[in-house]
Amino acid sequence: MVVVDSSALIPLAWVGRLDLISTTFDDIRTTEEVREEVLTEGKRGTAVLDEFLADVAVHDTPAAAEDVASMEGIAVADASVILLAEADEEILLANDKGLIEVARSHGVECWWVTTLLLSCTKDGQLTADKATDLLYDLVDEGMNLHPTVYAQVQKKLRELGD
Repeated sequence: MVVVDSSALIPLAWVGRLDLISTTFDDIRTTEEVREEVLTEGKRGTAVLDEFLADVAVHDTPAAAEDVASMEGIAVADASVILLAEADEEILLANDKGLIEVARSHGVECWWVTTLLLSCTKDGQLTADKATDLLYDLVDEGMNLHPTVYAQVQKKLRELGD
């Protein structure tokens, strides 16, 4: 099971690879806050995200989300996915450093989008070359990734390809 945040959904939608989430996880969840965040009329990727979210369990925003957001200095949408993942001890898939730091402080296991790419490569869903190309495409389309992390993930993908 996985709880997905907009910071993972949006870049994967931009490159047409939301399928990696559903091939890796049987049960995908998110919150109404995240759904509203990603389904913005006229924004790139909205149609594909709407189609993807039709098969995702979208939960109401937990009642404590506003309090947690205020205490932790994060957005309500971020607090909502943390609380949802925490409640059922699920993995949180995101690409937001601040969100992941807070989630980990709550004891939530977190995956970055790059973790998903590495997992798909290890499991044979992607070849190392395809994953490397996809990593480039994600960054090229605007996904935030520190250059050091980019280099480390490329190196790990090369190792997986050997």
